Amino acid sequence: MSFQAMAWAIKQPIPCQDKMVLLVLANYANDDATCYPSLNRLSADCGLSESKVRKCVAKLEKLGLARRHMRIRAYGQTSNVYELDLSVTIPAASSTPTLINCPPTPIE
Repeated sequence: MSFQAMAWAIKQPIPCQDKMVLLVLANYANDDATCYPSLNRLSADCGLSESKVRKCVAKLEKLGLARRHMRIRAYGQTSNVYELDLSVTIPAASSTPTLINCPPTPIE
């Protein structure tokens, strides 16, 4: 387990299910931020269906947080290799709501 990867993953402001998949990947990551859990293992650890895990991984790839590489052996495909990019940080959304076209409220 890479504590650096876990600390990085927990700070990402992404939806809950995506963050869960990212945290599980970070939990399996080595010091090079790579891991190779099976889809079945990710699904079981996250408590999500395999199709939902695939969608979450696709979102993580789109955000640039992870990259997935297929591994092919002589007997066929085995688990993918996942690379986490610890240099990427998603900016946090503004916590201050923006009011558009709202007149000021008079103070009495």
